[in-house]
Amino acid sequence: MEALYAWLESLICYFILLFAVMNCLPDNSYRKYIQYYMGLLLILVVLSPLLHLSGMEGQIAAYTKEFQEEAQEWEEKAETWEREWQEEAGIIEGQEVVP
Repeated sequence: MEALYAWLESLICYFILLFAVMNCLPDNSYRKYIQYYMGLLLILVVLSPLLHLSGMEGQIAAYTKEFQEEAQEWEEKAETWEREWQEEAGIIEGQEVVP
């Protein structure tokens, strides 16, 4: 029963957030994008009990953590490459380049 109350609480929070976001938009130009992403969020909220019961919630968390670690590694590699490239090219940060 507690799980049902937690799920209903999540749905209520979702609809409060949806109401607040939609009413705070200055114009309707972003309305369709907000509705799209809020729809994706609604799907996650509705399916969360099924994900929890099937054990996929843990797998999704593990995949997310793995992805974040890989992204951090790639970011560090890119920074190292950029630093090496700047040193090799003799570029000084803040220096104006004249063609």
